[in-house]
Amino acid sequence: MDGSVDAPRLLEAYGDTLLRLCYLYLGDRDQAEDAVQETFLRALRAWPRFRGESSEETWLTRIAINVCKNELRSPWRRRRAPAEHLDTLAVEAPEAADDTLVRAVGHLPPKYREVIVLYYYREWSAAQIAQRLGLPVSTVTVRLSRARKMLYERLEGWYYGRA
Repeated sequence: MDGSVDAPRLLEAYGDTLLRLCYLYLGDRDQAEDAVQETFLRALRAWPRFRGESSEETWLTRIAINVCKNELRSPWRRRRAPAEHLDTLAVEAPEAADDTLVRAVGHLPPKYREVIVLYYYREWSAAQIAQRLGLPVSTVTVRLSRARKMLYERLEGWYYGRA
């Protein structure tokens, strides 16, 4: 690595992917945008220490996951009203896309949400997830299995009624 960073290239190459990842983690577009911005700020500050032992995408994904985990643990987030409370407001709006699945994934405990997002959204194998999260492969496969079971129970009746 030559020590210089091409920030516009990184943003162009990985910005949308990281935004979708953060949205799946946080369930809120504005918070996801903030998390991506924080991800790039951290990456730019840490760029001189990036040794290229992993791809830029893997490195940025790991930073984004850490940013999202920190956001989920923050006291500010715990004081916010849940998104479900917005459903009770009487506002006419156009028919929105069905986000039942995204909400169900968003309600999983973080350790299960993380493996579901990486496995299904990023299409990483259990071995890749294990390597990148520093976990045994067996832990990842157990978490995937438990997360699928939780989603199946939460979505029972929704999935089979879909066209």
